[in-house]
Amino acid sequence: MKTIYPTKQSPLLLSIVAFLMIVVPVIFCLRASEWHPFFVCLPFFLFFLALFTSFKYEVTDDQLIVHQAWFFKEVININRIKSIEFTHTILSAPAASFDRLRICYNKYDEIIISPQRQKEFIGQLKAINPQITITD
Repeated sequence: MKTIYPTKQSPLLLSIVAFLMIVVPVIFCLRASEWHPFFVCLPFFLFFLALFTSFKYEVTDDQLIVHQAWFFKEVININRIKSIEFTHTILSAPAASFDRLRICYNKYDEIIISPQRQKEFIGQLKAINPQITITD
């Protein structure tokens, strides 16, 4: 069985990126009367917008596959997951929201993600590996 969970998207996080990538360059452009800085930043903003919508998390029979953008994916054996912790960390992660989960696996590995339907996501992982501990 394969289930795909899209990333949860935070309007706050998207607003921060939009402010930094669009509003700030427009202010500089207005002050300098030159628009080329805005046109340099616009493709980067569009790239980040597409990036935010491309994160997804796939749960198969025994693997969690974290799709990061269109070209990276991380495969985690669900039976190696030790714990899941709810977090609001601002660390860089394949997550488009501040409502995140820290997944600890193997001996020292961890990844921070933000799936939609978090309770269902955790329930599916626990059904495969009941040894996972959950921390609020």
